[in-house]
Amino acid sequence: MIWEPFVLALVLGIIVSAGLYFAYLWPSVEPGEDDPSPGDVAISTPAAPPQATAVTDDAAGPAS
Repeated sequence: MIWEPFVLALVLGIIVSAGLYFAYLWPSVEPGEDDPSPGDVAISTPAAPPQATAVTDDAAGPAS
């Protein structure tokens, strides 16, 4: 049959492509050192209240 070499090349190409994908592009399973583990609870400090801006008489006074 004339199609056997083409089918074999297609199947082997798919196998090689899948192997390269899993070898180089598959994401890492282990989390990085910077990532917190799921059991850790992140403790955050409350944000400081916003600072009030002072209004001077020059900006608040009527135009003369």
